[in-house]
Amino acid sequence: MKLPLQSPRSRSESISWSIVDTGLLDADANMAYDHALMSALANGQLGPTFRFLHFRDCALLGHHQSPRQELDLDFCAREGIQVQRRLTGGGAIIFDPSQLGWELLCRRSDLPPGDMSTLAREICTAAALGLQRLGVDAQFRPRNDIEVNGRKVSGTGGIIDGEVVLFQGTVLIDLDIPRMLQILRVPVEKLDAHAIASVAERVTSLRQLLGEAPSKETVKEALVSGFRDHFGWQMAAGELPASLEKYYLEGLELVRSPAWLTLQDRPKEEQSLRRAIYRAPAGTLLSELLWDERGKRIRQIQFTGDFFVQPRRAVLDLEAALRNSHIDDLPQIVEQWFVQGEVDGFGLVPQDFVTAVQEALR
Repeated sequence: MKLPLQSPRSRSESISWSIVDTGLLDADANMAYDHALMSALANGQLGPTFRFLHFRDCALLGHHQSPRQELDLDFCAREGIQVQRRLTGGGAIIFDPSQLGWELLCRRSDLPPGDMSTLAREICTAAALGLQRLGVDAQFRPRNDIEVNGRKVSGTGGIIDGEVVLFQGTVLIDLDIPRMLQILRVPVEKLDAHAIASVAERVTSLRQLLGEAPSKETVKEALVSGFRDHFGWQMAAGELPASLEKYYLEGLELVRSPAWLTLQDRPKEEQSLRRAIYRAPAGTLLSELLWDERGKRIRQIQFTGDFFVQPRRAVLDLEAALRNSHIDDLPQIVEQWFVQGEVDGFGLVPQDFVTAVQEALR
């Protein structure tokens, strides 16, 4: 991708980045590249790199997820959908050739100081700035999403391994929600118009926002522009070093081994969908959550019902805060959300949300 250099408008020292696009690949090849790039960086054979990724149909598990718990593996096998595991954590994501992946790989000293949450805010802000170039009001939403009008258009995640940072994200250029729900392990009774509408309220795509899907090249240029402007980096098209091949072959061997996919392999029965209706004095709350029985964790949760809450995005923020949280932390998380978010529940109080979850777990 040939993009002109810009003079850095940096809040920190200017850094030179190589932009690479590894083309349309199978999921195992893309994951092997991540392994290779991190190894080359750790050994001083690679500088800061911004990579664009394209995938054939696949489902990517977060590093700590079990394939049997997260995916309908029979459906994936029938449809030829590859299943792979990422180096980064987070939830399962669905890729097809219409989506665009992006990631940056560098040493910790190449980024602003702070922990991973600080880096997520800075990097997501840069990506959102790029997406704004396309004419959408993209904004960072803690912990690590980019949203437009309260709906997610990009998810991100990262890891720090020693001095090496891998931070990656997606851009939903187009989205097939019914197919996504078939790939994810969603109970049959949830595969209905209500489920599709519910997901559509929380997730969107550039096609939906703009009326048509922009080209990948347009999205790539917009993203690079956002990172240039936010960080003041010098960014230009580059090439991967020949020394990467050795690490790439090591990565392929790793991610193609059965042990890699079953790294976290737990029976699907240990993770179940729970739901309950709680009728509080100020409204009715329906809580639906994916429950990890062994770890006593809320993997995912959604609140719907007959109630009012301001600001509009407040419930989405609570759902994000509770994702992968331990049940013992539930009251504290809800209370913190209510106070820090300056939430007006129109009579609903934090204990109402806590009780709605507890009822579902009974």
